[in-house]
Amino acid sequence: MSNQFPSAQDFSAILPFAILTIGSLLFLIFQFVFHSKDRWFLRALTLFMILLSGYFVYQGNTSPGIGKYFHGQLKISELTIWLNLLYLGSAFITVLVSPLVLKIHEVDFPEFYPLVLFATLGMMFMTSGSDLIVIFIGLEIMSLSLYILVGLARNTISALEATMKYFLLGAFSSGFMLMGIAFLFGGSGTTDLEIALRPIASSGYQANYTMLGLSLFLVGIFFKMALVPFHAWTPDVYEGALTTITGFMASGAKVASMGLLLIVFIQIPFGDKTAFWNLGIGLIAMASMTFGNIAALRQTNLKRILAYSSISHAGYVVAGILVGGNIEVLYYLYIYAIMNLAGFTLIAFLENSKLHVTLDSISGLMTKKPWIAIALTIVFLSLAGFPPFAGFWSKLFLFQKIAESEQTFNIILLVVAVMNSAIAFFYYIKVVLYSFMLKEQGSVTSSKDLESNLSFIIVVGILTLVIALSWLVFHPSSFV
Repeated sequence: MSNQFPSAQDFSAILPFAILTIGSLLFLIFQFVFHSKDRWFLRALTLFMILLSGYFVYQGNTSPGIGKYFHGQLKISELTIWLNLLYLGSAFITVLVSPLVLKIHEVDFPEFYPLVLFATLGMMFMTSGSDLIVIFIGLEIMSLSLYILVGLARNTISALEATMKYFLLGAFSSGFMLMGIAFLFGGSGTTDLEIALRPIASSGYQANYTMLGLSLFLVGIFFKMALVPFHAWTPDVYEGALTTITGFMASGAKVASMGLLLIVFIQIPFGDKTAFWNLGIGLIAMASMTFGNIAALRQTNLKRILAYSSISHAGYVVAGILVGGNIEVLYYLYIYAIMNLAGFTLIAFLENSKLHVTLDSISGLMTKKPWIAIALTIVFLSLAGFPPFAGFWSKLFLFQKIAESEQTFNIILLVVAVMNSAIAFFYYIKVVLYSFMLKEQGSVTSSKDLESNLSFIIVVGILTLVIALSWLVFHPSSFV
């Protein structure tokens, strides 16, 4: 029995997870001690916990080192370390900029901070788990936390509607994923991700079980990624949730789902991956790119524009995963998360008088708030893939990787992706045109209720500089 007991290395591997767990549980107790005026302490402690967890994640490369722990339940690799740092960074920025938004929307829930930590913990388990049960538990921890976070602004109808849609559809997709795990177990006799996917390259009933199981498992991932046809929840939830929570979902939760898909595809036996899965998932990727961009053309609300945009970006990522562009996909996820955090933080600042930020409302923004207009322009041009901003380079590296493939289907995938990038430019450039070119002032531009906030200024300033200049020092080879 002694060999069943976790070793010191096992405990070292799970230390970043334990910090977030203990912190979350302690904060649930602390909320009864600290009153509203003392919430700054919970916020500071949350930021400290995130930084501490991030430090031990970063150290995971050397202590305990790359490998599997807890009898193969948990895996530390270069990929999981980079992904975990991204989730923690998203959580850190969300906690930093949320207090003003919570105050303006009269959301006085101290549970906000432990919920963000729990959601981040779930994301980390999703991509660090090498066992299907661990992955599923991570996904549920993340999902349950996000359901509550989306509904925090319960004094608005849109938030309650968004919560119900997200919860009902999310529970339904979790059922698909759990059924998929059952079939994967039935085909292989194990819940170890790598071993459970091996029968897919063989023939017979085991391969059939595994193919069915993987298909159902992918439905759950596709829902969280908001790929067509599992995207219906995205615009309403993005619009209904508090804007900083939407940014957290778009940068953290969405990236966790994309990271999980990348990890699953790395484990699929290569021989079969080029046939059935390439075709089926490639068609979903093309449908997501096309639908997301065409639907976004008709939108006027900035949050809905970014919601439909996120559907198309998920399509680009899937295309990169299909051709084996692992490093390029990771780079794309980092840039994508940074752009979304910057975009939603800017929108949160502009709407802090409870205004809806639409294209008309930001008319003439340059005349009244030039720095915000410039930051908004940099973020949206980067999302469009306009050089020399970070979004251009992330797309360039990803598309180059797709172009290296000589398969006809992958060439079609590349052509569709490039065409969709051109379509996307039309709705991104609208934001720039409205804020710079129009003289009449919209409701947001003329509002006198906008408060300057140090956290917003620091976060927006740093993220905008990263988007504008990161390509000088940060590229896919930085991960190697």
